[in-house]
Amino acid sequence: MIRNVITAVLGLLIVLIGAVYFLAWRSPATMPRTAEGQNWALMSWQEYSTVASQYQAPVIREVDPLADGAVLFFGAEHSGNIEHPQFAALEQALETFQPSVVLVEGRLGFLLPGVMDPVETYGESGFAVAQARRRGLNYFSWELDKADEIAALREQFSQEQVALFIIMRPFLANNWPNQDVSPEDRLAGYIRDRGDRPGIEGTITGVEDVEAIWARDFAGETDWRDLRFGTSLPSYLGELFEYANDVRDAHLLDQVMRLTGEGERVLVVAGWSHVVRIEPVFASTGN
Repeated sequence: MIRNVITAVLGLLIVLIGAVYFLAWRSPATMPRTAEGQNWALMSWQEYSTVASQYQAPVIREVDPLADGAVLFFGAEHSGNIEHPQFAALEQALETFQPSVVLVEGRLGFLLPGVMDPVETYGESGFAVAQARRRGLNYFSWELDKADEIAALREQFSQEQVALFIIMRPFLANNWPNQDVSPEDRLAGYIRDRGDRPGIEGTITGVEDVEAIWARDFAGETDWRDLRFGTSLPSYLGELFEYANDVRDAHLLDQVMRLTGEGERVLVVAGWSHVVRIEPVFASTGN
């Protein structure tokens, strides 16, 4: 009797694990960095700071034709609220543009449909992936592979500086007031998650390392606990933020040109600032 119960329970667990394996989302594939990538004429950060207030999300830019295909950039406001009007606009863009490939910002991660909501979990990128899956479209993350990104940043900055930025980046993006988890515990989680990435492994192993770097490099600056994106980042952290986004945008454009050269119709979903800074690339080519 007991053996039958155990066998039934194990059988149910195997079925559940199999269902999760086949139904769950996995991180979209990234595309390798192009060694011969172009030096794209992105809008400078100084110019962007003067014109950003003129834009309102979503910022949509279509280039059709481009090479042997076409591209539509959908510049979104980062939001996990399905009631935001940009989601209706994004669905309309999918209907009218009829992409063959969808590229999304972020690497996303695990998601179990029916249990986890794509928009609440991954915002506009989650929505785009859900739509792509429903329509049978190929989809990728337009981000660099983790190791490729770190290698690109190491071309201009030290290993310790890059490690601090990679670990602090999600903290700065999500450092809102009145959270249940302390800043120290949140940062410790990001260190566990990111501190062993190739190229920076072992550089920062605990919050005390960040405290020591801050005291040495940013004495007199705003405490790390009080910073978030949208505020002025001190010294090389601000430079890294700008350089990292330049590298990401250049990688995105390399992939768009490769895919459109293969005849693909590419829908890119990104934060609207990326679309604004990419705009001069196509203005300079007459598209």
